[in-house]
Amino acid sequence: MQTQEIPKLFLEKVTEILPEKEIDDFKKALVEPPLKSFRVNSLRASPKEVKESLEAKGFKLTQMEWYKYGFFVNAFGASLGNTLEHFLGKIYVQDASSMLPVIPLEAEEDESILDLAAAPGSKTTQIGMDMKNQGLIVANEPNQKRIQALQDNLERLGIINTVITRNDGRYFRKMPEAFDKVLLDAPCSLEGTMFKDEKIKHKWGPNFVSGSAKLEYELLKAAITATKPKGTIIYSTCTISPEENELVVNRVLKEFDIEIKPVEFDGVNQSNGLTKYKDFEIDKQIKRCVRIWPHKAKIGAFFLTKIMKK
Repeated sequence: MQTQEIPKLFLEKVTEILPEKEIDDFKKALVEPPLKSFRVNSLRASPKEVKESLEAKGFKLTQMEWYKYGFFVNAFGASLGNTLEHFLGKIYVQDASSMLPVIPLEAEEDESILDLAAAPGSKTTQIGMDMKNQGLIVANEPNQKRIQALQDNLERLGIINTVITRNDGRYFRKMPEAFDKVLLDAPCSLEGTMFKDEKIKHKWGPNFVSGSAKLEYELLKAAITATKPKGTIIYSTCTISPEENELVVNRVLKEFDIEIKPVEFDGVNQSNGLTKYKDFEIDKQIKRCVRIWPHKAKIGAFFLTKIMKK
């Protein structure tokens, strides 16, 4: 996709939330895919073991500064998905920004954790790894067609502390205070991944964004309701629109006894959440949310919030 093919309305929105001097760099970063990356599955192998075996096959790897299990892969003709390391479940091919939400979740072995929108299993398997296959993960996926991929990835990586459910995520508001922690990597307008799929560009528009924001708000309310007092909720998207990010979090701040906790990723160029957008009154806590801009961080666009239920 060329920069001139990015939807005009989308670029107009971006000019409202980014300084003019950054717009050209942003447009370039949006249409240039970030470096390929993968995560080591510590249940099956160590980062050192995987690095040595893949480099022996000709892959050029750079370990991520901010995540010891993450590696960037420089251009190489062979596909990671065709390696023995992949088939044996030692690695999971995953965008670098997609690894971020599970880190501040701080999953522990004796916890019950809900992954509210789980397929294809990137974050579910990452949580299971952090929990060392102990405790319980409920991996919920409402789309029947996507459940097979989720199940396949759980089996390939050897994650055995997980049960799969198929519910509309809003169903979990009927299970108040059932989980220690909830991860909601929400279905969104996918603005940060326009470079990957031409269909996204044509589907995108104000109605798509507003519809996504409505669903995200309902799902986040369900996530907070389903979390125990003093529990943690991670809300994340791969979109740029404040309507789906800061404004969704701002709404639940008014309705629940919750607090936004600061998150710092060492080695990642992160930005604060927006506290000014159009005429909206935005809670000052929203500054603690994390925005990942692709032209600054050199990874995919992302938004992340860590919420503590009081």
